[in-house]
Amino acid sequence: MDNVIVCKMIEKLKDKYIKLWWDTDKCSPIFSQEISFKEKIIREKHMNKFLNDLFSYLKECPKDEHQRVDWRNTLWSMIKNFGHASGFTEDEINGDFSKSLPIITHRFICSVKEFDNTIRLDKMVQALRNVWIMNILQVLFNLKVEYTPSIFAYSTLYPYTDNYLDSNLISFEDKKSINERFKLRLEGEEIKCSNSYEESLFKLVSIIEGQYPRAHYSNVYESLLCIHAAQCDSLIQQKGVTSPYEKDILGISTDKGGCSVLADAYLVNGSLSESEADFIFAYGALLQFCDDLQDAKEDLKNEHMTIFSQTSEKWSLDNITNALFDFSNKIIDLDEGFTSKESYKMKEFLKKNLVSLIFEAISQNYNLYSKEYIKNIEKYYPFRMSYTRKLYKKIKNNYSTFESTRGYSIDDVILIATDVD
Repeated sequence: MDNVIVCKMIEKLKDKYIKLWWDTDKCSPIFSQEISFKEKIIREKHMNKFLNDLFSYLKECPKDEHQRVDWRNTLWSMIKNFGHASGFTEDEINGDFSKSLPIITHRFICSVKEFDNTIRLDKMVQALRNVWIMNILQVLFNLKVEYTPSIFAYSTLYPYTDNYLDSNLISFEDKKSINERFKLRLEGEEIKCSNSYEESLFKLVSIIEGQYPRAHYSNVYESLLCIHAAQCDSLIQQKGVTSPYEKDILGISTDKGGCSVLADAYLVNGSLSESEADFIFAYGALLQFCDDLQDAKEDLKNEHMTIFSQTSEKWSLDNITNALFDFSNKIIDLDEGFTSKESYKMKEFLKKNLVSLIFEAISQNYNLYSKEYIKNIEKYYPFRMSYTRKLYKKIKNNYSTFESTRGYSIDDVILIATDVD
């Protein structure tokens, strides 16, 4: 698939999945079973105990290297046991993936700290999520789940560029200027850095070039140019509140999400078949919509338009969220590209987690829904929504106020905990 075809393919996929969005069912989704109030209370007590025990145990991280081995083993057993009690078993997920995840997480955090030691772990969440998405793609491609230079570079590039473009402290003109220079660098031009921000961006591109020589992997760089173009187009979303028919907000989000994960896939496998690209683009668009729902309240406050923030200004999010549930099921059930036993197992795992992701987004934006909708959807939610909102605050508070008995920061302890090579 040459680089010209990559651009044309993306346009086709964008049109295909915009049409699929419009064909989604807007009625209330059907879930397997309701969870009783009594069961929710039991789950909440278990969650509270787990978090209290977890943070207490993290504070006891030992200084002695030999003692750390036992401490680390006990910690992971604690996490695994809680996962089993919550319904997650090893059978549900690829063994190579689950075994490699803490190792890869550790290596990525170390790499980021070495690259920019001012970045705290709580600011790496977006980047880490992209690392794990690339590991998921390795499972789908039946590749070894491992840490690569491109996983580091692209996962770091994305938040660097995305957070820069989302910042209200940087003018539209400055964003446009640096985007134009970054595009030239992605095209392979050697450009002298004008500031430390550009130096970081260009260095990350060089790391990708070290793994994927341009002469042999033109599609890799075409995909990077496509996500860059999609990010530039997404600046339109930041130009204030608009009505649904002024700008193609749905198209912008579809393009940005699809191109982002498509670039992930090229950087994992080097090349893609059309059917592989089809599923991956769709999955990327789906993840973008989930992100947009999660950020609906904040986006509306900042006058950033997505299909969810735009809707929430005038209407409840009831029907559009029902559409997202249906869109998610339709995408994950696609047979495009990945049909191995391990691929189907991973897709089932993704489906389960996407439901949880959408549930969490609803709970964080509950006041953007009708009372009837919240009352109905909460029947299927594992916790009370009021508890979920407090839970996130509790986790953030535990993170920000963490004090180890040995003087470690929370970032230090997490690095030690994930050092399982």
